[in-house]
Amino acid sequence: MKQHIALVGPGRVGCAITKSLYRAGYPISAVIGRDRHKAISACEFIGCSTELASVELTNIPATEIILLAVPDDQIVISAQRLQGMNELPESTTLIHFSGLYPADIMRLTGTAIRLLSLHPLLPFADRQSAFDSLEHCPCALEGNSSALALGEELIRAIGGQSFLLDGEKKALYHSSACIASNFLVTLIAWARDLLINCGIKSDQAIPLLMPLIQASIENIKTYGPEQGLTGPIVRGDVETVSKHIEALRKTSVNQRDTYLKLGELTLALAENSGRLNAELTQKLQTILSQEKPDQVTDNIS
Repeated sequence: MKQHIALVGPGRVGCAITKSLYRAGYPISAVIGRDRHKAISACEFIGCSTELASVELTNIPATEIILLAVPDDQIVISAQRLQGMNELPESTTLIHFSGLYPADIMRLTGTAIRLLSLHPLLPFADRQSAFDSLEHCPCALEGNSSALALGEELIRAIGGQSFLLDGEKKALYHSSACIASNFLVTLIAWARDLLINCGIKSDQAIPLLMPLIQASIENIKTYGPEQGLTGPIVRGDVETVSKHIEALRKTSVNQRDTYLKLGELTLALAENSGRLNAELTQKLQTILSQEKPDQVTDNIS
């Protein structure tokens, strides 16, 4: 029989993963949140009895697995309260879902429960879309060696793909995730705003950009970043890059400087692709590095 699960923190991540595990046959023993209505709503979403909803950390019955799905800055205090208010047997496994912190931050002196961190490499915009995306989702796994097998079992149960991570590398790993996800959104918003500045209607800008964005992602999937790179830098189009810099300088110094930084990173990628000769590389490096911040007033916030 599969182990019982208690969910502490019925937010988007906790609800999505618990629903997936419940459907895979893991019994739910409790759903605990600070707001009873939210805990009841979580039970309804998961599909388990609403009688399992509670606002009390002490209302955890005999449970082998506790999912601590709280914000990063609440993990330590929540783990301490949970262990301080309940006599958890050593066979208990406590799991958090932070991409930043290692599992060991949940350790309380004098306890010997097993600790895991499990991080689905997904953007969790809402609990339903998160649940729908768990199939084949890569999941970082880190924690006690005695509990890793259980972590891999749970990831298989939600349809994900596990990969092991060194706890000391969590911050670097999380930086990678933020660059790939959060910063991508920021860059697209920047591109959108530039189109609006060109006179494109705000509700048309993103739809105009989406085919370009999707094709770029497909190129990365098919060819990798180096060979999937397109555009003026990898073509060695010095004049085009110069005109970009000048146009952005007139619009916003901060945006111009950001373009220069990204341009240097893109130039290194283009050089690694083997498609850009030394002469053009040097010319592009010169125009991307010679620009200095000046006093032009920003026109776009």
